[in-house]
Amino acid sequence: MQINGFVFVVFTGGKPDDLSIVKATCNMRVGFPGCVNALHICNTSPTMRFFLAGVRLLLDRGMRERLREHAGDFDEVDFALQTFGIDTKDSPLRRDGSWSTEWHRQWLHMQYGYEVQNFQSEIIITPRRFDVLFGKTKHAKEHPGTMRCQLLVEMYCEEYDNADRDSKT
Repeated sequence: MQINGFVFVVFTGGKPDDLSIVKATCNMRVGFPGCVNALHICNTSPTMRFFLAGVRLLLDRGMRERLREHAGDFDEVDFALQTFGIDTKDSPLRRDGSWSTEWHRQWLHMQYGYEVQNFQSEIIITPRRFDVLFGKTKHAKEHPGTMRCQLLVEMYCEEYDNADRDSKT
């Protein structure tokens, strides 16, 4: 994470079928509390460039301006990311195209220790049925807890409007 937001780096496998991960990443960014500063899509196949042009159509204007495409072999993509200040030494992508999760597992272990040490209360990661979500997304508006809250507000709106000043406190 940068000081002012997140930078997503997506590695596609060079096949058109792998664009589902790009679309999922674009949809996932809505759930992040911070600002998305950039989206770097890296691939090793020059033919993917045409498919990535289609991905641009899925993005809103603000994110299209932040999208960067990097094509080429491993060294070219690695160098392109470094020119944007992205440290690639802990990248999960290996030279042979396979994935390494060792660094991610170490980070998860450190994060778990930090959370156990610093957070004693229960943290709700997945909203439950009666939780009210604040936001402008369709997901937040259609959540059962949010809809229930809106119904309660509508039920008591007229009574509140007709009440005198002392009753409203």
